[in-house]
Amino acid sequence: MFKNYLKIALRNLFREKRYSTINILGLGVGVAVALLLGLYAREEWSFDRFHSKQDRIHRVWVKEHYQGEVFFNTVTPVVLAGVLEDNFPEVEATLQYIQINNLVKKGSEVSQEPVHVITPSVFEIFDFELLEGDPAGALDGLRKVVLTPAAARKYFGDGPALGQALSIQLNGQWEEFTVSGIIREAPANSSLQYNMLIPYENMKTLFSERALTSWTFVYPETYVLLKEGVDAQALQEKMAPVIDGQVVRIYKAGEYVVGLQPLPDIHLNNDFPQGIAAVSDHRYPMILSGIALLVLLLGVVNFVILAIGRSVSRAKEVGVRRVAGAMRRQLMQQFWSESVVVTLLAVVLGVLLAQLCLPAFNRIAGKALSIPYTFSSLALFLSGGLALGLLAGAYPALVVSGFSPLRAIKGKITKIGRGRQMLLRGLVSFQFVLSLCLIICTMVMAFQLRFLQQKNLGFDKEQVVILPYQATPTADHGTAAIYADGREAESRLRQELNGERGVLAVAASAHALGFPGWTTLGYTDPSTQQYRNFSYNTVGENYLETMGIGLAAGRSFSPDIPGDREKAVVVNEAMADAFGWRGLVGQQLPPPFEAFQLIGIAEDFNFRSLHAGIGPLLMSMSPRSVYEVVSDASYEDLPIPKIAIRLAGGNVPATLESVRRAWAKVAPEQPFDFAFVNDALDAQYRSEQHLSSLLSWATGLAILIACLGLFGIATLTTARRTKEIGVRKVLGASVGQLVLTLNKPVTYMVLLASVIAAPVAYLLMRRWLQG
Repeated sequence: MFKNYLKIALRNLFREKRYSTINILGLGVGVAVALLLGLYAREEWSFDRFHSKQDRIHRVWVKEHYQGEVFFNTVTPVVLAGVLEDNFPEVEATLQYIQINNLVKKGSEVSQEPVHVITPSVFEIFDFELLEGDPAGALDGLRKVVLTPAAARKYFGDGPALGQALSIQLNGQWEEFTVSGIIREAPANSSLQYNMLIPYENMKTLFSERALTSWTFVYPETYVLLKEGVDAQALQEKMAPVIDGQVVRIYKAGEYVVGLQPLPDIHLNNDFPQGIAAVSDHRYPMILSGIALLVLLLGVVNFVILAIGRSVSRAKEVGVRRVAGAMRRQLMQQFWSESVVVTLLAVVLGVLLAQLCLPAFNRIAGKALSIPYTFSSLALFLSGGLALGLLAGAYPALVVSGFSPLRAIKGKITKIGRGRQMLLRGLVSFQFVLSLCLIICTMVMAFQLRFLQQKNLGFDKEQVVILPYQATPTADHGTAAIYADGREAESRLRQELNGERGVLAVAASAHALGFPGWTTLGYTDPSTQQYRNFSYNTVGENYLETMGIGLAAGRSFSPDIPGDREKAVVVNEAMADAFGWRGLVGQQLPPPFEAFQLIGIAEDFNFRSLHAGIGPLLMSMSPRSVYEVVSDASYEDLPIPKIAIRLAGGNVPATLESVRRAWAKVAPEQPFDFAFVNDALDAQYRSEQHLSSLLSWATGLAILIACLGLFGIATLTTARRTKEIGVRKVLGASVGQLVLTLNKPVTYMVLLASVIAAPVAYLLMRRWLQG
């Protein structure tokens, strides 16, 4: 019986080539969109879930309450890990790590690499596989380094890397490390990504003893592995009195809160501040999954619309079969068989289209996805095709098979009934509503991205190159000394580029605009005993002019005034207002900054992402004098020099080549790894760019599916109304009048869909913008 149904289904498929092609293509595109967006959403939801102990691993966060505000950090004090292990038996193990960008040298080859300083418990807590070496001793010690296979090939070629020497620069000194292990690269869905791992003991080289024991110096991320059966919420509540006892000299009870965040919650919870791990928006995979289902639904709706349109033409076929003895159940099975054949072919086409589009999709989404051709995946494709077939074939199976055989044979079923007409128009309107919603949402996201990219940030971001500087082997320990060394290199570079027509200005700073990672300094105000903090940047004398930052009051730094280097500060308007310094321009500042003179107030500018807003910022030419009067420092990135070079435009490649040659003379051991500020700013909104691009792509395909359905309906309508069209032409109707008459119902449906889609899209986009 099934074989007979299959033969009839294939015969009808080839007989009605146009409608079969529309159905298969529409459903196939829907399947491809659903598959690709589904792969994206699955990877987002799968972050960090590959660890066998993922339900027991938590990241530690810290909240500091100050003057009614809450400062929320996912980086913690170094001392916190030991306190948790010593005071809470529920904690099985702890892990801390930081990421630093350091120079790495093998022979005469020097390059800059992200290096993770991490505790040996990484192999106990996480499931990262050590391919070579002993997990128990690979990171136990001081001058050891664990490499990924890619890093090992980079420095040692195809030969053995284990036991080989590699030099890494720490705080200005070249230190020789021995390769103690080769670790498999972290999966793409891991929050912790790495290239080189060195033991946590090296923190003693990087930071002072005060920093390593301070509760207000926050830099590493801290993770805990809880014992089996431990309730994280109960443990968090138990922590409160112990933490209060540790910070009693700095904070009142309840002002310094330590909490736990489950590991799988990190990637998609943007309520927490971004730490070293990249954080996405939990709404994005939900939005894309919803769009995937809607686009797939459009393909199914197309199928039903064409089934309704063809129901009249198939009425006589149903009548003949019923008179010939076919039961309604058999007709239902035949219609469903035809539907399943079409949808299975559509699934095959959809998978092929998805595979063809996958490289382009990965570029748009910033992913490295692949379609898993496993038995379970193939079973899912097959079952999905069957389910789609049953759903799409429900109308012809349940409705068309129920036509009266006598009325069908006598040709009395010549037009679509009123109820089916209402259903047809409703489905077409539904397609229009979805398509218009997607179009409006895509346009709003594009406009928002354009706003973010073109907004006046308070500085001139065009044609500025940032060239980071790392300490040379002869530099003294300490970031202040490294910064001074970098300033000297910047001064020599400026002299080398003097007269270069393509270079307008050169200036150094500890942190670069458009790039993440800023220093936060804190102190207790002696007059109010309240804790204050602010962002800090060490800058060169011409930095404000180089970056195009305006002044609201006072003046900028001057190389002709000797006191500016050690005792002058410039603050932004946000800090002047928050600290009450508006009226102190040209005067001595209150304690503990009484040694400094406020020479100017800079107009507010976005030194962080627009997501973060503008906070208090202090700038000076010498970091040492500022660090001496504050008690605490929090680093998102080490304050090593970044040299800003403003280009004149024109022949940029030739200018950059001139800069490269000058840099090679000034700092021959330094890599010429530059980046444009514009590119860095664009990177801050990469997740929004990916979402907007994916939505545009899905919208275009949704419109294609809707147009295929409209084409099919238009063809059916024209065929059904051929006699009417002929009569109208005989009576003198023009082509324009005929087009208007045929398209009038569609025009009404578009207008109705617009009325529905506009407020729905408005509400959706309003919620997205508020988030």
